[in-house]
Amino acid sequence: MTVILLDPMRPDVLPTRAVPLLAGALAVTEDIHPSTLWDLGITGASWAERDDPGATLLSSDRTHRLVRVRIERGDEVISATRLPGEALLESVALMDTLRRNGPWESTQTHVSLRRYLLEECYELLDAIDDGDRNLLREELGDLLLQVLFHARIAADDADRPFDIDDVARSFTDKVRGRTPGVLSGAHADLETQIREWEERKAAEKKRGSVLDGIATTAPALALAQKVLERLDAAGFPVDTVDQQIRRVAVEPGGESIEEVVRQRVRDLMADVQNAEKRADAAGMTLRDRDGWLSVLNEGQDPVGEGQGPVSE
Repeated sequence: MTVILLDPMRPDVLPTRAVPLLAGALAVTEDIHPSTLWDLGITGASWAERDDPGATLLSSDRTHRLVRVRIERGDEVISATRLPGEALLESVALMDTLRRNGPWESTQTHVSLRRYLLEECYELLDAIDDGDRNLLREELGDLLLQVLFHARIAADDADRPFDIDDVARSFTDKVRGRTPGVLSGAHADLETQIREWEERKAAEKKRGSVLDGIATTAPALALAQKVLERLDAAGFPVDTVDQQIRRVAVEPGGESIEEVVRQRVRDLMADVQNAEKRADAAGMTLRDRDGWLSVLNEGQDPVGEGQGPVSE
């Protein structure tokens, strides 16, 4: 006979091929909740206490003793087609249980988890560098835990709650909105995709500054690179930026190069934003080197009263 295996995370999803079998002799294992039988319209089933070769067996547990007997005997197994990402449902349910019942998980906040998020990101980078596939899978799981955890904490917010589904929709909406050409099959060109992404991103953000959205808490060198990349894309004369930002020298026993570089980059960001304000007041749109230089030079300090935003 046949074994019908329901998905324990989606017990109400019944494979089409299994529908006719529900009208015949049907035995049900104890892992199937009575409400599931009711939802499926099953009223004539009996609870399976022994192997009955003449009855179809309905279960959601592939490891169940009677299911294993049927499989070993060679009975047909009908199960719902598994979709990529189905295992995430179990992860979400597990995180929900821990948040409600775990003495540690129930007390955590977005702030208290900051250190763990950073640690997991660095450990994932190490796994990528090591080339260890098993370690890479494990570290990706640890990073996923952080996403699930933060989303579950957000769901508890009394004023502006959101959950993991909202996070997933945010990802889907953003990527769909920025890659319409690729998704529709209109093109498969890398340069076109990048341009399309950046144009739509700019339209979404409606930024007042070319530096808006840059995370200044990033490691100093990553921050410096991001700022310079953003400025270069905006036509800024990057070659005029202070060489102490573009070339870092580490001295044993010297100041913390992390903090020194970070402060220099923040100073550069402030100078750029001040230049943008002057350009806005003058009705200028900064698109090229000459435009930037005109407003940057306008804001430079007189000689002897400090260094301007750029150095030659």
